[in-house]
Order: sequence, then C-alpha cells, then structure tokens
Amino acid sequence: MPKKDYRLSSSDKLDLDEKKQYTITLSNGEVIKFDLNEKEIETIENYFSLLAKHNLRFDIWNILQIYDEVNVTQISNMVKQSKSTVARHLQLMELDGLVTSRVSDKKIKGKIPPKIFTINRKLLQIFQYSPINKPPPKDLNKLIEYYEKAIQEDRAGIYRFKQLLNLLEPLLESFEEKFGNIEKAKRMYEKFFNYTKLTPWFVFFYLNEKYYDDFMKLQKKFIQDALKLLAIQNNDPEARKKSHSFIASILPVKALVDIYQQRLKMKK
Repeated sequence: MPKKDYRLSSSDKLDLDEKKQYTITLSNGEVIKFDLNEKEIETIENYFSLLAKHNLRFDIWNILQIYDEVNVTQISNMVKQSKSTVARHLQLMELDGLVTSRVSDKKIKGKIPPKIFTINRKLLQIFQYSPINKPPPKDLNKLIEYYEKAIQEDRAGIYRFKQLLNLLEPLLESFEEKFGNIEKAKRMYEKFFNYTKLTPWFVFFYLNEKYYDDFMKLQKKFIQDALKLLAIQNNDPEARKKSHSFIASILPVKALVDIYQQRLKMKK
C-alpha cells in the first residue's frame, strides 16, 4: 500500500500564458486551449498529493473511472466503508477540486434524491491529452523531492493495480462454488473464461535487450492510436461507464530479480 505521508510530494507547474490558459498541441498539430481559474490550476498541479491524502481516495478514484457517476451508497458498498466515511472523503475531494457533484435526476417518492459524484471533467480532459510528467530538475537540491514523489506515484500505482486484481478473487471463488452443478459451472466458464468480452486475460512477454527498442516502437504506436480512440470515447456521453480496464507495464525483471537477491543476501 502507498505510504500515508505524502507531504514531500512536489507539485508540477503548468506552463500558462498571461491569460492563465493552458495549451496542448497534439501530435496531429491540433491545438487545444483550456481556460483555468486559480483553484483549477492548484488542483491540476497538485492532483497526486491531493489524491494521496488517504488510500480511500485512490479507491474512490478507481470507482469513478469505471462507473463515471455514482452516489455515496454505491461507493460505500464497493469499498466496504460506512456511508459517513465515504461522504466525508467525497466532500473533501470536492473541496480539493478532484470531483464534482450534482443532485440525481431520478425522483423517488418520499426520498431525497441522492448526490451523484464524478471526476472533475476539466481535470480528466487535461490528463487525457497531457499527462504531466516533468524531467528531473537540474537543481540538485530539488532532486530528492523529485525522486520521493516518483517513488510515491509508483507505490500508488501498485496499490491501484492490486485493488483491481483483487476483484478477480470473488470471480474465481464463485466459479469454484459452481463445481457441484456441472451445468452451472459450464455456463459460468463460457461466460467469464472462454474468450468472451467478460474474460480476464493476461499476456507475459519477456524481451531480450536486442529486441527491446523495436518492441517499444510498436508499443508507442499502439499507445498513440489508443489515446486517439480514448479521446473519442471520453467525449462520448453514451460511453462514460467503463466495462474493461487495460493495464500494461514494462518491468525490468532481470534488474528487479538481481536487486531482490542482493537484498536477501544483505538480510542474512
């Protein structure tokens, strides 16, 4: 789990013009301008530190990425926390500018319509086109702060990844429980495990240094094409609820194993 103390996380300053506009130039030459107020600038520059105030914020962020719009009760059921706890975190996240809320359009007789929460649209759109990823500072005094933030972001990424993978365990347990009725087990297998849209799948590639650069060129082109498609999706009001998560990573496994073995020796 990511560390709770993120006070040392540095902010990434946006390059703004005199009108406080943030400009993004896409690879196809298209220029997108965002008008930002002081609060929005502060939120975007410090969004990781704001998210990292509590692990529950990462869980809420994951849920909002998947379901787009949810209420307190729905989030509470998914994170197994009380509604008061979830409501408090959502309220603070809204004050920080990470999420926005509105009253549900659905009217239920005798009940107050619940608040619906979503990720701040402007924040999401800017990250969609321009993930802030600054190079290491030249000032040596600021390097430790930069490195600490890099570690914290990776730990947070690992935490979010683990949380999503943990969702697979109930599926596997449910499948095992069906073994007493072979017809039910067969139906579940065909639905969730037999190469359908509901099938979780994993692919592992192990690369030699000789072919690494060529492989990464293919990955870069794939990511560029995928980002174009995701930009269309994220601006489609009928496609806001997400049904799948594609998670990819490049791990330097030889170096990781070598470091792991070295640390084992040090502990002996």
